[in-house]
Amino acid sequence: MKYDMAPRKSEDNATEDKKIRELTDLPGIGPTTASKLVEAGYSTLESIAVATPQEISAAVGIPLTTAQRAIKAAREALEIRFKTALEVKRERMTVGKITTGSKSLDDLLGGGVETRTITEFFGEFGSGKCLSADTPVYIVNKKASGLYMEEYEIQDLFMRASLRERTEKVDIGEAIKTDYTVITIEQGGSSVKLARSSYIYREHVLYLVKMALDDGNVIKTTLSHRLPVLSSEGKIMWRPSYLIKPGDILLGVDASYGDKLSLKNIPIQPKRVVNIQLIKYDDYVYDLVVPGTHNFLAGDTKLFAHNTQLSHQLSVNVQLPPERGGLSGKAVYIDSEGTFRWERIETMAVALGLDPDSVMENIFYIRAVNSDHQMAIVEELTDMIPENNIRLVIVDSVTGHFRAEYPGRENLAARQQKLNRHLHQLMKIAEIYNVAVVITNQVMARPDVFYGDPTQAVGGHVLYHAPGVRVQLRKSRGNKRIARIVDAPHLPEGEAVFAITPEGVRDVVE
Repeated sequence: MKYDMAPRKSEDNATEDKKIRELTDLPGIGPTTASKLVEAGYSTLESIAVATPQEISAAVGIPLTTAQRAIKAAREALEIRFKTALEVKRERMTVGKITTGSKSLDDLLGGGVETRTITEFFGEFGSGKCLSADTPVYIVNKKASGLYMEEYEIQDLFMRASLRERTEKVDIGEAIKTDYTVITIEQGGSSVKLARSSYIYREHVLYLVKMALDDGNVIKTTLSHRLPVLSSEGKIMWRPSYLIKPGDILLGVDASYGDKLSLKNIPIQPKRVVNIQLIKYDDYVYDLVVPGTHNFLAGDTKLFAHNTQLSHQLSVNVQLPPERGGLSGKAVYIDSEGTFRWERIETMAVALGLDPDSVMENIFYIRAVNSDHQMAIVEELTDMIPENNIRLVIVDSVTGHFRAEYPGRENLAARQQKLNRHLHQLMKIAEIYNVAVVITNQVMARPDVFYGDPTQAVGGHVLYHAPGVRVQLRKSRGNKRIARIVDAPHLPEGEAVFAITPEGVRDVVE
């Protein structure tokens, strides 16, 4: 659910009074100063304990010496002090762990995703979810007389984009920035809208799934490409091609619909799969990346084609009781790229025998619109975490806005300083509140690497040193993924293979 930031006066006034009373226990802090601290965002002992005297002094206008005494008292109350190694060991014994859903991946992580730690997952772009080179894609162009759909083979769109932009090495393929306007289906499946693509991706594959439909057309996709299947209850389930069977109903648009576009009158039409076969291909496949909606109109038959699983799975699993690998807690999902899908939460919850609506009630979702907003959201968590039993905070992705807002070498220093502040925000939250912080990250290619893996996580040295555990994800055959520990002071190097199934993250079944 989306977290309601609007204040509820009666509850909020009582909560604020409680915070003020707690802060007045600090030396030199009276009711007036405490009220100013709350207004400035320093509403808990934890937020004061991790602040600097200069910050507190500037925020409420008290002397530096008073601010120092208050910070020292807050740290003593929270036992933020020198500790013996034995005390640290005992404290580490209280660290909670969240199962990923795969025992193999849990073992790699030392039992699961830990609290008091930032865990970073970085890796594949969108590989494995692609269409054959000759698949038509419908691009919307504006003309004097209105909007029109124009049909292009997806490989031609890639070539056109390559004339304007440089290709980037991504995972096992390559991608180019784009700004094509496409037609996408809304979450409920009853209407369509326009959206812009951000990238077009391609990779080489040997085999495809060929589906023949009842309107006489075919669509050729990779095995893991997702298509909208209409269930008997009328719900849309995005299923990978290898799970689609003859008789399944897919969603598209009436193939006879003309070029002149009127979004209110586009007829969404069911199309039955009549035959499926695996075919030899040995060529490039392509995919449009469409943030927010993650689907686009494609194919002779005008179907809708779908384009992070671990983040969704952890948001569900953290709610499980400890004996099932959870922490009986709630999750915060900060989405910077429009990747959150309630449908996946619902499917994963049902697979674990949980009530989907209850599970979604326990996930506080918010879309970060820029880097400043993303940092402001994290600041608000100091109040939200203790009040709502939050045990997991997800930022997906942590670098997206920073990378977009500070392009080029001339902005690199400013970007890294700001990103460093953001990562330290998250480190403080993980440590002080004993929550797990999971961040996802983008990758880029290193042109100077001639041997080995040329991809690396975005963020430079600032990001490399912040997370306690860094995990690289790579695509393998079918629905398999390979996780590799890149950096973790307490874990041995190693790899684990797991699977992304319709039910969620699972162990590979041979």
